[in-house]
Amino acid sequence: MSLPAFVQALDQSLPTLRASLRGPAAPGDLQALPPLLGTPLPPGVQDLYATVDGQDPQRPGVLFGLTWLSARQAAQEHATWMDLAADDTSLLSEPAGAIRAGTFHPAWLPLATDGSGNGLATDLAPGETGAAGQVITYGPDETTRRVVSPNVQAFFGWAAQAVTRGDLRLDGDVVTYRGQGSFLDALRTLPLPLP
Repeated sequence: MSLPAFVQALDQSLPTLRASLRGPAAPGDLQALPPLLGTPLPPGVQDLYATVDGQDPQRPGVLFGLTWLSARQAAQEHATWMDLAADDTSLLSEPAGAIRAGTFHPAWLPLATDGSGNGLATDLAPGETGAAGQVITYGPDETTRRVVSPNVQAFFGWAAQAVTRGDLRLDGDVVTYRGQGSFLDALRTLPLPLP
């Protein structure tokens, strides 16, 4: 699993961000997720939250400016989005057919948010050409939903490399990725999915 590499990279390069990470999720918080999603958690997601339960939401977003949600916060974000969920064939998927056309899906587990309704989720019910467990973008500003990474392990492996390269910067309370204020905007310029 690449989460340890991400935590180690933060320890070495950005200890202030590392300090915002929480310990393991409470077992009850993890057990509450599968019924919400209508499917079991993939082992990688289970291992992720059994190791680090997101971050302190009062601190700068550790995932390139996005706040890494705890299991409980992910459940709350999921509930909010389920009230807004609707099929929407105007929404595009990149790559085509990898993500179901909709504002939100019951089997999407929010992973990180920008505080304005946009974020990253683990997609457990992909489109025809997608893969269960892929990390995707969602939100009102994300009219093209993108597959960011094939799974959370690959995402955190890529994130560890980005931190080590110095692509993630912290200036006061502002976190940037390669000088861009929005990681979701930066993703529009990157070749996806991330390796």
